Amino acid sequence: MDQQKQQADWVLTGVSRLVTLAPGTVAGAEGPLGVVQRGAVAAKDGRIVWVGPEEALDGAVDTSSVAPGARQDAGGRAALPGFVDSHTHFVFAGNRAEEFQLRHAGVSYEEIAARGGGILNTVRATRAALPEELWALARQRLLSFARHGTTTVEGKTGYGLDAVTEARCLEIMNELAAVPGLPAVVPTFLGAHTIPPEYRGTPEGRAAYVDLVCEEMLPAFAGRARFCDVFCERTAFTVEESRRILERARGLGYLLKLHANQLGDTGGARLAAELGAVSADHLDFAGGTDLDLLRAAGVTGTLLPGCSFSLGVPYPSGRRLLERGLRVALATDFNPGTSYTENMQMMVALAVSAMGMTLDEALTAATLGGAHALGIEREVGSLEPGKRCDVIVLRGDDERELAYHFGVNLVALTVARGVVSGT
Repeated sequence: MDQQKQQADWVLTGVSRLVTLAPGTVAGAEGPLGVVQRGAVAAKDGRIVWVGPEEALDGAVDTSSVAPGARQDAGGRAALPGFVDSHTHFVFAGNRAEEFQLRHAGVSYEEIAARGGGILNTVRATRAALPEELWALARQRLLSFARHGTTTVEGKTGYGLDAVTEARCLEIMNELAAVPGLPAVVPTFLGAHTIPPEYRGTPEGRAAYVDLVCEEMLPAFAGRARFCDVFCERTAFTVEESRRILERARGLGYLLKLHANQLGDTGGARLAAELGAVSADHLDFAGGTDLDLLRAAGVTGTLLPGCSFSLGVPYPSGRRLLERGLRVALATDFNPGTSYTENMQMMVALAVSAMGMTLDEALTAATLGGAHALGIEREVGSLEPGKRCDVIVLRGDDERELAYHFGVNLVALTVARGVVSGT
């Protein structure tokens, strides 16, 4: 009989409530979140081999080779899949605290951008930073993500806006993606974040930058970034410019994302549907027809409540997206200007308190929803055999503390790819 048991080199036991996000797949999993009472998880080589009630562990898994340091005891606390943060900008230098204060004194985001602030402020600092400085800053932020329970982080370029700095940021992300004890990193090329200062002021300069993105940067970075993203807004790129960039990217093998309808009804959501993007992000001003088109195209709608919180503007309705049948993801949009937080727990709390979502819906959006927004739902987002061993243990015995007990870190332990993360 022993030879039929799963072999494991890591186990988690002593879990009060194991949230699997895999109802119907995991034995004993109940409710929409697939909760297993007194559950356990076993893994080998960083992948889950078994999930179920702890009383069934010994009969299903050979744990004799699990080293003492790889035996995790939750101590009667709750556990769930690691958060999947599918929209961040974590590689940058500089600080925009002054702009934050200006905004809340009445100066608009677009006014700040027109003065050369906003994204361009961070571009100047990022271009001036030494590579080792950028690497250290990015690593420290990833550690903070992990301490707050995030095990997969999408990261965008877009604070270089020249070939050299964009390449440097992608190199940093790819290097950090291979470091044990850090969240997995999914790189995205966002050279079309805004028009850089040296190309501003004339239509010819603007067109020249779009040419640079399409004809030089995209071919050079193919294979080094999983996604291409474009900021399709009045202050950034038009629908026509965005379509050209994204079609060029698709032809080079990139998957597509789009910053869409954050600041107004700019047509970005419809473009995301037209091109079959994996996700359309923000959607604050997406209309009902836009949402129907996104649903029909299978595009995940990513909501970023940290921006609304930071900017002091109304929150987009998660309920509206869900009622239209969209798959929804939650993400931090971690960036220095409009959402300076690594805490996905806060996104869950805001979704419940301000966006009309239930806790079950918000937790699903922060895990499986984020995985779908990155096209890696077969790898992460739930606790089931074959997926990466990305697990977080909370400080309390019930996942329903999330959203209810807000503004503090409720995560006691983060495990990414079978390794304790964030230390």
